[in-house]
Amino acid sequence: MRGAADAPPSASTAAPTTAAPTTAAPTTAAPTTAAPTKDRFGVARIARLGAWIRSHCMEIDPRTAGLYRIVIGFLLTANAIRHWTVAQTYYSNDGLLTNHWKLFKPGSPWEFSFFHAFSSLAEVHVAFVLCVICHLCLMIGWRSRIFAVASFIACTSMDSRILLVENGGYVVVNLTAMYAMFLPIERRFSVDAWLRSYRDHRETRIEHLRDRGFARGRNDLFVSAAVMLAVVNLGFVYFFNVVNKSGTTWRIGDTVHYVLHIDRMVTGLAAWMRGILPLFALKAITWGTLSVEAMLCVLILSPKARRVTRPAAMVGMALLHTSFGLMMRLGPFSWFMIGWSAILPTTVHWEAVASFGRKRARGATVVLAPRSRLALGVGRLLARLDAYQLLDFVPAESGSTALIAVRRQAGTDRPAADAATLEEASDILAGALPYAFTWWRFARLIGARRWLAIVAARRAALERFFFAGRPVDEEEPAFEAPGPTPLQLRVAKQKRRVRSVFLAWLTACFALQAWLENKCIPPELKFTQPDLMKATTHRFRTLQGWGMFSPNPIQEDGVFVVDAYTVSGKRIDPMTGEAPVLDLTNVRGMGLGQIEQDYGNRIRSDRNDVYRAQLEEYLQRWHTVTGDPGDEIVAYDIWWVTDKCPRPGLITPTDPKNIAIRTWRKKGWKQPAGAPVIPPSPKIESAGT
Repeated sequence: MRGAADAPPSASTAAPTTAAPTTAAPTTAAPTTAAPTKDRFGVARIARLGAWIRSHCMEIDPRTAGLYRIVIGFLLTANAIRHWTVAQTYYSNDGLLTNHWKLFKPGSPWEFSFFHAFSSLAEVHVAFVLCVICHLCLMIGWRSRIFAVASFIACTSMDSRILLVENGGYVVVNLTAMYAMFLPIERRFSVDAWLRSYRDHRETRIEHLRDRGFARGRNDLFVSAAVMLAVVNLGFVYFFNVVNKSGTTWRIGDTVHYVLHIDRMVTGLAAWMRGILPLFALKAITWGTLSVEAMLCVLILSPKARRVTRPAAMVGMALLHTSFGLMMRLGPFSWFMIGWSAILPTTVHWEAVASFGRKRARGATVVLAPRSRLALGVGRLLARLDAYQLLDFVPAESGSTALIAVRRQAGTDRPAADAATLEEASDILAGALPYAFTWWRFARLIGARRWLAIVAARRAALERFFFAGRPVDEEEPAFEAPGPTPLQLRVAKQKRRVRSVFLAWLTACFALQAWLENKCIPPELKFTQPDLMKATTHRFRTLQGWGMFSPNPIQEDGVFVVDAYTVSGKRIDPMTGEAPVLDLTNVRGMGLGQIEQDYGNRIRSDRNDVYRAQLEEYLQRWHTVTGDPGDEIVAYDIWWVTDKCPRPGLITPTDPKNIAIRTWRKKGWKQPAGAPVIPPSPKIESAGT
C-alpha cells in the first residue's frame, strides 16, 4: 500500500495552463507486457527444486518424532538389559575379555567405549544402571536432548566394548540412536513438553482453561536435513540388501532352506518349520523375501503418495522383521529395524488417527470449584490431556461445595447427564480423552479410583500443602511466557548452522562408507577412505555395509564348543553350562543367544587369535566365577564343530568335522577312579580366517 508521499501529483496541485481545445483522432494503444526475465543460471528452477525437497523430504511432524523417541528409548532400554544379563562374562574383568587387554589389543584403531573405565563386576553393574537410566529418560522425554546424546554414547560404548559380537543389528542400534539427537523429540508426548506447557502458559482462572494457548504451534512441522538423511538411510538399507544378494542361491530360491539349517542361529520355531515346509514353499519364501525388501526400498523413498506408501512400508517392515526375529537369533537387528520405521508417519496419518479417535470420543463438561486452586490444578491437568478439545470447563454455581463435577454432554445416542459417583465421573472423562478407554483400564488396575477418592477426601489438606490455602484471584490475568530474545534467536541460528554443517559431513561420510563397503560396487571403483571420514564412521560404529546372507547364504553350519573336565568328574561346556555337543547331525537348534553364537563364530577365526589367551584364562579360573571348587577345570579342548547344510530337498547334514583350535591339560593331574577318562590332546588346526 502506497503512502501519501508516493501518490502522483493531482490536477488540483499542478500549475494551471491554458490551451486551445484540440480534437485528436482516437488511438488504440497496444497493451504493454513486461518482457520475461531470463533465468540464465537456472536460479528459479533450483529454488523450486529446493522448495520441493524441503516439503517432500525434510519435514517431520513433531508427533512422529515423539513416537520415534518412545519406541527407540524402549528398545534401547531392552537392549541394555539384554547385555546386562551377560555383564560378568563379556563386560567385566572376571569374564572373557578384560578391559586392559582390550585397550592393549583394540579391535579397531578408532575404538571408543566408556565401559573400558569399569573393571569389576560391581563397577560394570553401575555402568549398566547409568545406561538404563539414560534410555528410560529418553523414552519418557525428560531432558530429551541431553539424554539423546547420552543414550547414543551409551549404546556405542556398549557395542565397542566387545566388537567380537557386533553384527549389522548393532549398527542399526547406533544409527537410530544417533538420528534421535537431531529430531524434535522433545516437542510431543514427553515430560519436557508437559513441563513447558505448565511453565509457558499459566492459567489463573477457570475461563482461561478454554483458551488452550499451550497447544498453539505444538504440531508445526520441523524442517531439517536430518529427516531426509534418516529416511534415505533406511531406504538404502533395503536397496543394498537387495542388490548385494546376487548369488546363484538367491536366484534359484534355496536361501531360506540353507538359513533354516544353521543350528547355531535358528530358533526352535525355525527348526520345526524346516521339517514340515516343502521345498517349493521354501523357494517361494526366498523369492518373496527378496521382493518385499525391494518393494520396501521403493515405498520408503517414494516422495509421492506418502499417505499410502509410508503405512505400507511400516506394515511390510513389521511383518518381515517379525518373521526374522521369530526364526533367527539376530540380536537387536529385527526389532530396531521395526523401530526405525516409526520415523515414517506424516501429518496426514496423525490427522487420520485423531479423526478416528475423535469420532469415538464424547464431549463432557467439567464443573470446577471457582475459588479453589486445587480444582484449577485438576482443570489444568485435564486441559492438557484433552487433545481433542472435547472438554468444556465452567465454574460451579454459588453454594456448591464439590471440588469437581462432571457432566456428560448430550449426544446423538444419549442425553446429557451428571455423574453421580466418582466412578461415573472417571468413566465420562475417559470417554472424552484421546484413547482413554485403553489407558484408563490400566489405571484401574493400579488403583486409580482409590487415589482419586483419597484426593477428594483430603481436599483441604492437599490445598493447604500445595497452594498454602490461597484462593483463586479472579482478577489475576493468564500468564504466557514472552518470546525469545534477540540474543536467543542469534544463538539458535548459529546452532542451526553448526548442525547443518555436521549433517552435511555425516552425509558425505555415510555415502562414501556405503560406496566402499557394499559388495555390489565393483572393486576397481573403490579407493582408500580418508582417515577422518573413517574415524567418524568407525568410532561411533555407524557403518553402512548392508547385505545379510549375501551374495549367497552360509551353507556350512558351525558351533563353538568347549569340552571340559572338572575335578569333580563332570564333563561340561562352561560356555553353556551343559554337556558339550560334538555332533550336529541330529541337533535341532542350539538355543544359543546372539552374543554367545557370534562370540564363538568370531573367536574361532585366526585373525582373532590374540583374544584366545583371555578365553583360556577364563576357563582355567572358571571355578572362581561359579564359586564352586568342584568346578575347577583340569582339562579342556576347544572345538569348532561343523558340518555341511543338507542339500535342498534333504534334511540330514553331511561332512561332519571337529576342528580343535585350543587344548590344555593340567600338569600332573590324574583322574580319580570312576571319573571320565581324559583323552589325549587333539591336533590343533585352523578353523578359518
